[in-house]
Amino acid sequence: MKKILLLGVLGLLWGCGYLPAAYYAQKALGDSVYVQLVVNLPNPENSVQFKDSLNKAVISRFQNRLASQKNADSIITIKITKVTDTSIATNEQGFTTFYRATVYADFTYANKKGGSKTFENNGYYDYAVSLENPLVTYNNRFYAIDQAINQTIDKFITQVAYQGK
Repeated sequence: MKKILLLGVLGLLWGCGYLPAAYYAQKALGDSVYVQLVVNLPNPENSVQFKDSLNKAVISRFQNRLASQKNADSIITIKITKVTDTSIATNEQGFTTFYRATVYADFTYANKKGGSKTFENNGYYDYAVSLENPLVTYNNRFYAIDQAINQTIDKFITQVAYQGK
């Protein structure tokens, strides 16, 4: 029964012309990618995490391989342009208890075919403030920025797939 259902779903998807986003992304980027990072000096740790997250996305979501800069079919240059923290909740004394971290990032890809495109994306994530322990607040902010970066990467993946169509 499960095999019949699986074959039915696969037949439906294949019959309607469905192709995964990785198929279109490979048309835009080629088979190998190099990710170049421009470090954001106020947030160097998050910048490195940004590159690591995009490298993982290249392998898992684009289904491409990473290559050296001279051997890559495409070079993706990434940069965190700005990180803002906006107060979104306060307590009775007027102290902020929750912030929203918003990350603005630029993605530029250039392929060997001469194609080039730049995307400006942003993402956000909310985090709690600990008035007793600043280390907890720092860790919460770091995590929030990482989650916001992942949102920008998701947007970039969609944009590249659209470019390959």
